[in-house]
Amino acid sequence: MRKIMVLTDSDGYPRSFPPSEVFALEETWPYLLRSHFKGAMFWQLSFGNITTMKLVSQPMGYLTHWQPDIIIVQSGIADCRPEAFTDFQKEIISKLTWKFFGRIKKYVNHPGLIKRRQVYRVSKGGFRAAIRKFKLVFPLSKIFWLEIGVGPSFDKSHPGIELRMEEFNAIIKGVYGDDFVPVREKILEADGYNALDHGHQNKRGHQVVADVLIRKIETCSFTAG
Repeated sequence: MRKIMVLTDSDGYPRSFPPSEVFALEETWPYLLRSHFKGAMFWQLSFGNITTMKLVSQPMGYLTHWQPDIIIVQSGIADCRPEAFTDFQKEIISKLTWKFFGRIKKYVNHPGLIKRRQVYRVSKGGFRAAIRKFKLVFPLSKIFWLEIGVGPSFDKSHPGIELRMEEFNAIIKGVYGDDFVPVREKILEADGYNALDHGHQNKRGHQVVADVLIRKIETCSFTAG
C-alpha cells in the first residue's frame, strides 16, 4: 500500500462563502485524490494562516519513521504575503487598550500601510532553509510542491504580492526542480479562485489541482485503486 502525505495551508479546506461558491470537503483536491487513489493510505495536515516552517515541523517531528512514498505540499502564501506589521508587532497591537493604539488595530491589514511598509513575515532565506530542511528529513519520499498562487485581485488587499510570489516560487523551484508543480495559470483559466477573497481556490480550482496532481502521481508508477 502506497502512503501519501498531504500538507496544506487553508487552501486544503472547503469554503463556505460566498454562497455561490460553497463546496464540500469531498470536493477539495486532497479528497479528490483520495477518491482516485483508493488503494493508498493518506495522512493530511491543513492549517490556515500558517507559515511553512510551522507546518512542516509537525511531520518532521512526528512522522519521519512513517516514510511516505509521496508528499504533496501547498504552502508559502503566508510566508511571502506582504504585511504592514510583523507578527510580533501585531501581537503587541492586539494587546493594547489605550485609545490611541486602539485606533491602530483596524489599520493592521490596511492596503495603504501594506504597500508602504512591505514587511516580510518570513524572509526569503528563512523560507529557503525551511523547505531545504524538509527535503533532507524525507530523502526517500517523492515531494511535489505546488506553486504559490492567488487571483490577480488579491493584489488590491496585499499590494506587492505578485513580485513576492515570483520570488518565493523561484526558491521552491530552485530546491525541488521538476517536482515544483505549476498550477496558477490553469486555475486562472478555469476561473478557479474564490470570488470574494481572491486568495483561495474554489471548487473549480480544486478540481484543476487534483487533475494536475493525479497526472504527476501516475508518472511515479502509482496507479489508482
